[in-house]
Amino acid sequence: MPDDGPVIIGVSRSTEKIREIIRKVADVDLNVLISGESGVGKELVARSLHYYSSRKKRPFIKVNCAALPGELIETELFGYEKGAFTGADKQRMGKFEAAADGSIFLDEIGEIPQSLQAKLLQVLQDQKFPRIGGHREIEARARVIAATNRNLEAEILSGNFREDLYFRINTISIVVPPLRERPEDVEPLVHYFLEHLSKKHRLPKPDLSPRLMKLLQTYHWPGNVRELENYLKRLLVMGESKEIEAELESGGLNRNPAPEDDPSPSPEAVIEEAAQEALADNHNPREEKQFPSLKEVRDRAVQRVERALIKQVLEETNWNRREAAKILKISYRALLYKLKDMDLSPR
Repeated sequence: MPDDGPVIIGVSRSTEKIREIIRKVADVDLNVLISGESGVGKELVARSLHYYSSRKKRPFIKVNCAALPGELIETELFGYEKGAFTGADKQRMGKFEAAADGSIFLDEIGEIPQSLQAKLLQVLQDQKFPRIGGHREIEARARVIAATNRNLEAEILSGNFREDLYFRINTISIVVPPLRERPEDVEPLVHYFLEHLSKKHRLPKPDLSPRLMKLLQTYHWPGNVRELENYLKRLLVMGESKEIEAELESGGLNRNPAPEDDPSPSPEAVIEEAAQEALADNHNPREEKQFPSLKEVRDRAVQRVERALIKQVLEETNWNRREAAKILKISYRALLYKLKDMDLSPR
């Protein structure tokens, strides 16, 4: 493959298989579904499919479905006519129309609400659509490449994702394994990133000790390739070789929070702490010792357990609030209210 295009780095069998699939299907107009954990490089695979196809000189349009509220995804994808709704003071082109004869990349397609899944399926079947508030049919000529970090088959079983839409977008499937399952890719990735970053930032490429390289190869990489790149950026700019070695040995950055910042204390500990606090608040040294009511203890304990659980789920989902709400089995709006009430936000 030419040097000026997207480069998929790695020597593992799984990485070579991904490159092989790209070579075979890049120039075939079939929809592709790329699946894998956050940070594994799904967008790089999508850009490679576009670059090595005959659509190379056409637009590559990315839509991050997880970053848009459900009510905005439809207007983002299909655009709208002037006067279609309050505030639509001019016509707007959607992403499908902007992609034209190129490629449209639907990142985190599992986040699209069910109300829109039916319309997206219809567009993929008919290959045409009207803007919101319009009647003229616009051709959907772009190739659709979708990506997800969810298990869409499990989402189908739970009723969150349409089976017919899944089969429509999953004509070709590319699975990108997590970095921990292909440790032999770490060393070539390290050399590639350091070379690339040193040129980009005009900084000398640091020397890696054998010990640091070994730690990089054996670390479990929960953030995958993105996390590895961030460590190398820090090494290049700050030169914190010893600090990084210590972090990797202890399980990675912020893997061992201080006790007061523990995101997931046991429910028993939370309840006992709430009871002790309530008791202390009710104690007046001048009067006879008073005990808190069971309701007061229960309310404090529930609030603390809820806060700890919500924080843990949000951190596990990289603060994807919609995904967290589904895991917690509460509405998205209810989660937002709780975050505001509990003063919870990303670090």
